[in-house]
Amino acid sequence: MTVVLPLALLAACSSEPAKQDELVTLDGGATTAQGTVSASAGGATPAPVTGVQAVDAEGSKLEPLLSSAIGEAGLETGACRFSPAQGALPVLVASKTGGKAMVSVAGRTVQVAASGPVQQTGGSFAGEGVTLMVAASGKEAAGSAASMQVSDSDGPAFAYKDGYWACN
Repeated sequence: MTVVLPLALLAACSSEPAKQDELVTLDGGATTAQGTVSASAGGATPAPVTGVQAVDAEGSKLEPLLSSAIGEAGLETGACRFSPAQGALPVLVASKTGGKAMVSVAGRTVQVAASGPVQQTGGSFAGEGVTLMVAASGKEAAGSAASMQVSDSDGPAFAYKDGYWACN
């Protein structure tokens, strides 16, 4: 009996309250897990967002558009594309008729609208708090050197200086 009592007291003193699991981010901070599963993965559709953050202190947050997303939007032909470099995947695809245009930010496709004609020399686009302005030389029918200014509604801006604009 004398051996059991000290072990029971030792076990009671050393037990700690259960800890909750935390999600640790890459910057080292602990946060609670949030978010939704995208509709394409079979989960709930996320709530609409009023504005996107396409630019931050590190630069542009635009992501390459995959051919599957471009195809689903019906923009394989009759469209212009801006790529950060010749041969790179596009980060902006826009219909030459001024209808559909899209970018990808934080893993989701964002629809933007042309604010004027979409031509071999570029175009201007806006939607969900982001503005894009493409300027291209337009000298070559197959595509030409271009730059693109990306701005957020809250002020930050980023410029792609050595990009490529091509229309088909």
